[in-house]
Amino acid sequence: MRILVTGACGKLGRAVRQAGAREHTFVLLDVVEAVEAEGGLRGSVADRETVKRAAEGCDAIIHTAAMHGLFKGKATNQQFLETNVIGAENLFEAALLHGIKRIVLSSTLEVIIGEQCDAYGTAIIDEDTPPRPDWIYPVTKLQAEILGSYYAREHGLEVVSLRYGNILPWTVEKMAFELLARGLHTDEYARANLLAVTVPGLTDHVFHCAAETPLRRPDILAAMKNPWPVLDRYWPGSSETLQSHGLTPAPKYFFPVTRIDKARQILGWRPQITFADYLRLLGWNGLPAFSVGEARNLTQ
Repeated sequence: MRILVTGACGKLGRAVRQAGAREHTFVLLDVVEAVEAEGGLRGSVADRETVKRAAEGCDAIIHTAAMHGLFKGKATNQQFLETNVIGAENLFEAALLHGIKRIVLSSTLEVIIGEQCDAYGTAIIDEDTPPRPDWIYPVTKLQAEILGSYYAREHGLEVVSLRYGNILPWTVEKMAFELLARGLHTDEYARANLLAVTVPGLTDHVFHCAAETPLRRPDILAAMKNPWPVLDRYWPGSSETLQSHGLTPAPKYFFPVTRIDKARQILGWRPQITFADYLRLLGWNGLPAFSVGEARNLTQ
């Protein structure tokens, strides 16, 4: 498959290309000069003609380019809108022009939980949780999702939006407590993109991609006061291992918790790196006290 990747030189764009190099041919689009050295096209998704030129001859689009949280205080609301909303609209129009059916959009869990991840407090969220964006970045990502639904419904495109937690290009040891709920390695999201662009039968879908965790709302509340019993409930003996290394998780790492049932069932995606992997690096020899099925069926 010949796939246009926007933001091709970003951390997620590069991860997608590396993960799919054997199966796919990638057309690269990015605003950075380095893309030209890799045979790609330099330009912004906000430029309609550039997008049309990049999409010609492609079978699908993986859209990772964005003006995101790192641009807070550096870019205007208009710049966020031009890149994240007009840019998405340019891609949809280019797809119609060139007969491209499948477009995968990179979105964010901030659409639901806001910048501080606390728009719903300690509630467990999923794709049915009403959006509560609290600044321009997630507002524009939600607008792009809505645009995608419109183009799917009215023009027959196949639009898949992936909402991510923290994207971490780190080692397992450095990800550490992020693996409890907040974040995953960049490669995990790359796999989700490649599944989203190839799984047949998808039309207009939103998927949450986040850590696979058994944590429930009472666990999150309990961890605010004392995290150790919560950790030992699901990873027996983990508190002793962590304390032997002088490590204590901050309460923030226990939320937001989002269920990933839909991504698991429809995309066939689930994280391959878990909090248990981090514990094992520290010398923990136990097994999680829950199965994947049990984690899937836990309620709020």
